[in-house]
Amino acid sequence: MTDENAMPGLLMIGLGDLGKRIARLCVAHDWPVTVMRRQAIDEPGMRVVTHDATKDWSAALPEDMAPPADVVFCLAPSERDEAGYEAAYLKPAEAGLAWLQANAPKAHVWLISSTSVYGQKDGEWLTESSTAEPKRPTARIIRAAERFWKDSPQPVTVLRPAGLYGPGRDLMLRQAREGYTITDNLPVFTNRIHVDDAAAAVAHLIRQRRKMGRSFDVVNLADREPVAQQILVPELQAMMGVEPTGEERLLDRGSKRVSSDRLMATGFQWQYPSWREGYAAMLEASSAPGG
Repeated sequence: MTDENAMPGLLMIGLGDLGKRIARLCVAHDWPVTVMRRQAIDEPGMRVVTHDATKDWSAALPEDMAPPADVVFCLAPSERDEAGYEAAYLKPAEAGLAWLQANAPKAHVWLISSTSVYGQKDGEWLTESSTAEPKRPTARIIRAAERFWKDSPQPVTVLRPAGLYGPGRDLMLRQAREGYTITDNLPVFTNRIHVDDAAAAVAHLIRQRRKMGRSFDVVNLADREPVAQQILVPELQAMMGVEPTGEERLLDRGSKRVSSDRLMATGFQWQYPSWREGYAAMLEASSAPGG
């Protein structure tokens, strides 16, 4: 057993929406947090280093910074093409590993990956032990980054979030407002997790590693209820009082169901166990004064 607050700090690579939520939770644990990001920003309780993570880290990180105990890679591609994904996943990994091997060879790496690395499309249930052979070129780059870290000398946990939703992430709500009806005969599943739960799960797993020495090679970050879009869309429309327009849409694509049993077994508690609670909270917030 280790006193988590006696351990060195955490290095966050990237500070977008999800990264910022993770970092703030770590600050709340009183862990020293250093952030590397391209643009300067003032975040209370964090030491921010302005640097492109794809470039050599050696001159960027402060000399007086103690070796981090944990390093979280949470970078989103600036462009949705293969070059953008390489810049978000592979190039920072190469630069980061070089610095870590020289300065913090025992630091635990947490790679924020994606459930898109699962290429299955027959509606099957998938666990962390399921084959991950994605078909999309961008997902193959994410999978290559996973393999890069797994083949490296650093200890690593790959975290695979499902579709994130929450404040500023309202795509499903906007689509449901169009009033269409899905006509696929087979269920087209979507796997989701509220962004607050995704951030809380990352902080929870880091805390468990620090406190109990418990870590995994891969953890899926998803809520407890994958849902067919044939159910989700009309339920969201009912929540919003949207009348069907008569427009029919055929999605005509495969899907999968991602299990979050491993995360549940760690004792993690979801604030939004399913899409029902999460989207209800979003709609309530948007209808509040100033929402």
